[in-house]
Amino acid sequence: MFYEEIRKVNEKLGTLIQEGYENNRKLAKEFASTKNIALRDILSGKASPKILLDFNRYLSDTDGIKRSQSIPKDVIIESLNLVDIPAEWISIPGAREDKVYLNLFGGGYVLGKLKSRRIIPYLISRATNFRCLNIEYRLAPEHTFPAALEDAVASYKWLLSKNYDPSDIIIGGQSAGGGLTIATLLKLKELHLPYPKGAILMSPWADLTGKAKSLEYNKKYEPEMSEGVLNMAKLYAHNESFENPLISPIFADLTGFPPLLIQAGSIEALLDDSLKLAENAKSAGVDVILEVYDNTTHVFQALGDDLPENVKAFENVAKFITNLY
Repeated sequence: MFYEEIRKVNEKLGTLIQEGYENNRKLAKEFASTKNIALRDILSGKASPKILLDFNRYLSDTDGIKRSQSIPKDVIIESLNLVDIPAEWISIPGAREDKVYLNLFGGGYVLGKLKSRRIIPYLISRATNFRCLNIEYRLAPEHTFPAALEDAVASYKWLLSKNYDPSDIIIGGQSAGGGLTIATLLKLKELHLPYPKGAILMSPWADLTGKAKSLEYNKKYEPEMSEGVLNMAKLYAHNESFENPLISPIFADLTGFPPLLIQAGSIEALLDDSLKLAENAKSAGVDVILEVYDNTTHVFQALGDDLPENVKAFENVAKFITNLY
């Protein structure tokens, strides 16, 4: 199994991923039972596209909500609605009111809800003492490109309308949210709006063409991602070209961008996305820091305090932001 390959290079991570995989097998049985569908049809991909999407959303949300249970009870989670976009403020007690981290969660543009995507905003707030604004942008295939981008830009504009200075805003995202972060900055440039102070990308999905070589050379560690990203890309891009810079930001001109921190795992399937983004940013004269964590997988930061590498990752997030000011 793939987690055995991970365990060979990172025993702790492999064990955590095995535990998650075994839990997902139990959830798969529950899902199949409630839908009166043979489990083998779901696991083999023979079920209808809608059933498979519902199944993956069920796994993603259940797993994310479980992770969120580790958030301390004194953490402040406040629901709000901004320009018809569901959102939450997530902050540790005593977090600064004048500094905001706008978070764009991951999920291949097809997965994710606020309740299942709280752990990283909490960890960001804990590391930085910022308030995190976590938004639930519209998902494909119900809402294809550019719906997610429109919601991200609208959320940033909302912050400006509430008199937050751009220099007091950090934007960031994980996986698809990382790619969406770059796309948002591109759109701000197009609209002649001021940039935030900086951006943080965790395992950004920035190349939706499916041509990244790391999809193959790291496939043994993340086979499901290697095989599934193109299907998610099709659902999101719909009739648009995968090479549209607002869809695949590795094709974008990053000139003039604010400072970037890019974090990735050395054995993740999307590693090349981070490497290419960092290369493009450097060529464009952008102040960019690329951190590749040895023997870690896609968005390993979501494992929170269970993974030792996370301590360093969030320390470096705090250091990056401190250096901006």
